[in-house]
Amino acid sequence: MYKTTVTVEGMMCQNCEKHVNEAVKKNFKVKDVSSSHDDNLTTILSKKEIDADKLIAVITEAGYNAKDVKTENAIE
Repeated sequence: MYKTTVTVEGMMCQNCEKHVNEAVKKNFKVKDVSSSHDDNLTTILSKKEIDADKLIAVITEAGYNAKDVKTENAIE
């Protein structure tokens, strides 16, 4: 299991969080995704490592500024 975190600027409310989460779910096979507009952070759990460049592109296409993608092994 992999835990990927990405800084996402531009989220202002829970609807923004939902929009980012849906974009990630649509483009990647994920076990879970959660976003926080307060922390400017999206956290993704997946079985496979997520391509950082594609993740940034997907979130940017959704209308937000994504940067600082970090992936680590997560405990199941």
